[in-house]
Amino acid sequence: MSALRETLDAELTTLLRRHAKIEGHLRNADGLTQDWADRATEHENDEVLEALDDRTRERIAALRIALERMDGPDWGLCTACDKTIPDKRLAILPTTRLCVACAQAAGG
Repeated sequence: MSALRETLDAELTTLLRRHAKIEGHLRNADGLTQDWADRATEHENDEVLEALDDRTRERIAALRIALERMDGPDWGLCTACDKTIPDKRLAILPTTRLCVACAQAAGG
């Protein structure tokens, strides 16, 4: 589990840096151009960055929850049925909180 924790910690660090860069850009830390056509392009790019940032924040939250669960007695237990989630599934989807059966029942 320590190797998995290290992997999740590394991913979290990378995503936190990405989030900070995106936030800086979206807050116009790079400065605004004066050309209206360039501003329109920048605005379109900002929409893409906002969508990327939304996904980044969702993944950060999921990683934090997984890391917290690793420290507690709930790690590896399905939050829906309390059955053990197989190690193989946790290795592939470490942020999952559902066993295969409950994930399928939930439509995921």
